[in-house]
Amino acid sequence: MWETRRKRELAQETARSKRLAAHKAHVLLLNLLNSEQRREFQAHGYFHVTGGSSGDHYRIRMGSVANIDVLHNDGTVKRCLCAYPTGEIPVYDVMAGQLLYLQDPHAEKHFLAQAIVNPYLLNFARFHRIS
Repeated sequence: MWETRRKRELAQETARSKRLAAHKAHVLLLNLLNSEQRREFQAHGYFHVTGGSSGDHYRIRMGSVANIDVLHNDGTVKRCLCAYPTGEIPVYDVMAGQLLYLQDPHAEKHFLAQAIVNPYLLNFARFHRIS
């Protein structure tokens, strides 16, 4: 019985820890966004970023996997990217990292070289416009 109680306590402690990490990550992301990006994110669950060296337009959607759209000037999706760290990272920390890499003139090229183009999402995005 003691082992069961201890396992339950550890599970509750882990859950609390993850909730706290997610909250801190959310606050960090909101602080990194400019006012327009913050409005977009709070209203739609995504925000736009301009590439630091390329000037390309990106949309980072809520999520940590295959959540980056590379956009044409008219806002249609050119390609969808998948680039994320390994491990249990709060989703808002992943999005903050993606934001920082894409905005940075020196890091953008390296980030894009590591990203995977996701063809399924490109087809999805063509038929389901995300405004």
